[in-house]
Amino acid sequence: GLPLALLVLWLMRSAGAWWWLYAWLAWMAFQLLVLVLYPTVIAPLFNRFSPLPAGDARERIERLLTRCGFRASGLFVMDGSKRSGHGNAYFTGFGRAKRVVFFDTLLARLVPEEIEAVLAHELGHFRRRHVVKRVVWSALLSLALLALLAWLADAPWFYTGLGIPPQDVTTAMARPGVALALFMLALPVFTFALAPLSAAYSRRHEFEADAFAAEHASATALIAALIKL
Repeated sequence: GLPLALLVLWLMRSAGAWWWLYAWLAWMAFQLLVLVLYPTVIAPLFNRFSPLPAGDARERIERLLTRCGFRASGLFVMDGSKRSGHGNAYFTGFGRAKRVVFFDTLLARLVPEEIEAVLAHELGHFRRRHVVKRVVWSALLSLALLALLAWLADAPWFYTGLGIPPQDVTTAMARPGVALALFMLALPVFTFALAPLSAAYSRRHEFEADAFAAEHASATALIAALIKL
């Protein structure tokens, strides 16, 4: 995060009135780069990934992927138990680099039919384009917030309203780090009101993924798996 913050501060000082648009483009490029590098470069730095062993669970999963038209570069087990007892399954990556990952804790706790149902839920997120929708939502929100910061950074009342003495406002406005720090401190007070809307949006996606799983796997197994999890 530090190099990214330094880049934003440099843009605020050097890129003129449209710095916030350049900062947004840099942020989106960073986000996409992380999504591409995460499965093959970043995640292996912190966990061990091994191929899912042959057996009933793997056969069920491969049939499920075929039914759902999902192509993956591999099925992997992650040693999630080294840090937590939490069980999870997810897919990551783009295009042919998509991977399906299961926590070892999930495999130890669920029977093959339940594992299939949990993965069907995750595939529901993919098929209902929830990942794309969240990326678009994040992009629009970050663009709006950076535009708001650019507007507030040139408003003297923004600084005085957050405790900067009037005689020091001109100096503060000449230092982009001051506006950025004040903005990050004040923002949670106002965005807290959006939390229920964000939660409702997230719940809607989870229910849609559950419905997809019930169509393509056992609904009863999904219920049992979610209770165990």
